[in-house]
Amino acid sequence: MLASFDDISEVISIYHNLIGTPGCTWSLDYPTIEIVKADIESRSLYILKDDSRIIAVAAAGAFDELNHLQWKLRNLCELARIGVISTMQRQGIGTLILHNVINAVKAKGFDGIRMLVSKTNPAALALYEKNGFERCGETFIYDIHFYCYQLVFESDKVYFRV
Repeated sequence: MLASFDDISEVISIYHNLIGTPGCTWSLDYPTIEIVKADIESRSLYILKDDSRIIAVAAAGAFDELNHLQWKLRNLCELARIGVISTMQRQGIGTLILHNVINAVKAKGFDGIRMLVSKTNPAALALYEKNGFERCGETFIYDIHFYCYQLVFESDKVYFRV
């Protein structure tokens, strides 16, 4: 489901609570409230709820932050800022929100997803590889070493959704 402006404080809380966890490259300077607002305005911020609380968040859209890197396809959206609250990690929640986001952006007409994953984030690397993302390069930006990943959509495949 898409996030609304009412979700901003809860989303920022999730982002801030993940700072300092193994592999997390975020800080109090990123992601910011302004980024969250822009993601909501562009209808690019997705949330997963358990009853009334947000348990996972992900941004996916035409951010054009990674256009300078080499990719197989040109109509790829970018996946960024994906996080699961710490008490719900390692329970398949990352896969659930990932599949929901994949279905949503596929329905918007994108032919795949591209993203950067920190080389020091083994949980994220495992999540994307188990869900069919292909490692297609490496880069060093924002003072961080990243792997480049992409998922090219198969036209007839529907991903699991909740």
